Amino acid sequence: MLRPQPTMPLPQPPGKRKKPAELQLTCEWRGCQEICTGEWNLNSHIAEHLEQYARDQDGREDADHNEHQCTWNTCEFITSNLVEFERHSYYHGYYLHLLLQGKLECELHPEIPACTAPARQTDKLPVLGQNFRCGWTDCEREFVSIVEFQDHIVKHALFEYDIQKTPEDERPKTMCNWTMCHKHMGNKYRLIEHISTHSNKKQVACFHCGELFRTKTTLFDHLRRQPENNTNSFQCAQCFKFFATKKLLKSHLVRHVNCYKCTMCDMTCSSASSLTTHIRYRHLKDKPLKCSECDTRCVRESDLAKHVQIVHSKTVHQCEHPDCHYSVRTYTQMRRHFLEVHGNNPILYACHCCERFFKSGKSLSAHLIKKHGFRLPSGHKRFTYRVDENGFYRLETTRIESLEVTQQILSPQVNVSLEIDLKPGSGTCYEIVDPTNSEFERIIVSNDPHEAQLMGEVIISLPSLTEEL
Repeated sequence: MLRPQPTMPLPQPPGKRKKPAELQLTCEWRGCQEICTGEWNLNSHIAEHLEQYARDQDGREDADHNEHQCTWNTCEFITSNLVEFERHSYYHGYYLHLLLQGKLECELHPEIPACTAPARQTDKLPVLGQNFRCGWTDCEREFVSIVEFQDHIVKHALFEYDIQKTPEDERPKTMCNWTMCHKHMGNKYRLIEHISTHSNKKQVACFHCGELFRTKTTLFDHLRRQPENNTNSFQCAQCFKFFATKKLLKSHLVRHVNCYKCTMCDMTCSSASSLTTHIRYRHLKDKPLKCSECDTRCVRESDLAKHVQIVHSKTVHQCEHPDCHYSVRTYTQMRRHFLEVHGNNPILYACHCCERFFKSGKSLSAHLIKKHGFRLPSGHKRFTYRVDENGFYRLETTRIESLEVTQQILSPQVNVSLEIDLKPGSGTCYEIVDPTNSEFERIIVSNDPHEAQLMGEVIISLPSLTEEL
């Protein structure tokens, strides 16, 4: 008797990935243990619970003044807003799926160390004060369910890809139409991945501590970088810091690359925030914050607080070391005193030319200029010092700049739109153009917050000097 031969599975077409099986999710609504296949089925199941809950509330005489207690497992969330209660309940299902997805990813990669952070006691849900609103151009739909919201924006990406695709161009670049974005992605999958940054979509959660992550890679980084798991195998050659993974080291190295240049001088820096700070202090005369004790004016509240502490405050920090009577007004100076006197760990600045040591960067800078003929880098107000492998602060003699910034410095005739008017109250916007990408990115600094127009990713609005605080 011939036995039937087992049928071999058909080979998958090249480039096709096998769709992962849907997770089995157990509903944790109090008194319900129904198992749902996938987050969509669980979301629909929760909707049935909420419909029944709403019907039960309608039958109560005090429905308008009733508080809604979350019925998901041991959650203690309470609200008087029924819609907020529904948003919260839907998010429980979304969060459960992320937890089990994170647990599955860790089981598939046994080489990844386990989480050593404090274990979660309950679901770590964010405060959901409003519905999830779609930011796609001309859409503005709102959703109570986070799952429906995330699915909705994916449909936007797929539809946008289809209408922008042409018969001649099989893989067109698709533009994101999210409000104030308009970036171009290489394909629809990149567009879907990009849109998730706008909607703050998460892919996995750490099953042990409950933290949410956008990708499984960031989950693995979370596990590897914990003190008990960190092997410190990768070291930065610029600042000598150690990192748990090569990916974390690469992300860190970007901070050492100056890819932003001020168009009013030759100062370059590594971030938009640093450029913003430079412009505020070096090129704008506005100091909107006035000290109530004297005529000193400051740019930021932290500057004003520091001024008050040093000049006007009577608070004194007393050294707590036995038999030491040293006192000072700032914590920073106290910390330095403790390291130098009691910790046997002085903060020293070392000259790389003659190996002389100084107690401050200001003293070393004066030494470098007078004794060795150094000059400050164009556009920079001070030298930059970094800790070397021996713990001494030494002059940073190299500065890494992006190719685009270098071209801008060497070609001052770059076409940049910049109008400057520093008269108080004029309301003029100052535009600093950073051609570090194919499309210019602008930083707008304005005296009048009402006149600042969003033209890039960063806006700073400064009150004018006419506003007395």
